[in-house]
Amino acid sequence: MVYNLNVSVTILNKKGTGVIGARLFVSVPAWELYEVVLDIRNFPRWAPGIQHVEVVKGPPGPGMISEWEVSFLGLKRKISSVLKEAERPTLLRWTYEGFIRGRGQCVLKDWGDIALAEFRMELHTAEPALERLLRTPVARSAATRHLKRTLACLGQVVSGDGEARVGPLEGDF
Repeated sequence: MVYNLNVSVTILNKKGTGVIGARLFVSVPAWELYEVVLDIRNFPRWAPGIQHVEVVKGPPGPGMISEWEVSFLGLKRKISSVLKEAERPTLLRWTYEGFIRGRGQCVLKDWGDIALAEFRMELHTAEPALERLLRTPVARSAATRHLKRTLACLGQVVSGDGEARVGPLEGDF
């Protein structure tokens, strides 16, 4: 079993857009990784900061509405999310509203027994003071560490005894 937990993540911050992202390489087919990411009820198992997830409306797929209890910078808050697109096994795209608002996507590429998942998220807050804080180097550093930890945990969960690596993104949202 090999895990590269000495990972690097690129924070994309073009003109204060609040976009963050990273890649996950994992030694499983893309459809397996897709199913784990689509199973939002299990996010607390591998995503630090996610306390609880409840599906409010709809089956897993486009239009599914969920409520998330998150811990963000030491604050516990709830956010709502709508899954906008779900194309097995290549794409998940969502939006979220509440304390944290924005959009995100996971684009998956299948290379047989290896999958590449590119995660991009645009983050904003409903509170102006916190929004300014999110643009500081300290907050960006915290977001980087959090994203590294989250994707490393996801890689461990989905690969079992396989290999998982996290790295920087290329390109824009």
